[in-house]
Amino acid sequence: MNIYTWGWERDGQGEAPGGDKWVGISAGMYHGLALDGDGSTTAWGRNAHGQLDVPENSGFHAVVCGLYHSLGLKADGSVAAWGWNRDGQCDVPVDGHFVSIAAGAAITTWPWTVAGRSPHGAGTGTDSATRPGRQRIQGDRSGRLA
Repeated sequence: MNIYTWGWERDGQGEAPGGDKWVGISAGMYHGLALDGDGSTTAWGRNAHGQLDVPENSGFHAVVCGLYHSLGLKADGSVAAWGWNRDGQCDVPVDGHFVSIAAGAAITTWPWTVAGRSPHGAGTGTDSATRPGRQRIQGDRSGRLA
């Protein structure tokens, strides 16, 4: 797929990579991410808080942009987060296997499973996290929320 951009071009947001090898794309307010079929990720736009500093050899299955942070989901269910972490949006819980990711301005959400258990019938759908105010939302492996 090719990537086309339009709109506000103040910080390089409109300078998307060329070519037709892309299988996924995400756009934040000031930056974008494109995912190649081999799992490599290209970032462009404003890098005020490290949101373009994609980890090397990431092998992501999916990528998403927040306002000043970025997330990548690997096929093994692990998540990497980079960029602005003022509100803990890059503090990835280490006790889950993630099936999808989403990001907003200062929030990150993801369906998860606990200790490798199947997400089907494994509780009420939410559990308290270690940080006050954070909830984990359980989903099935297709990314649909329970």
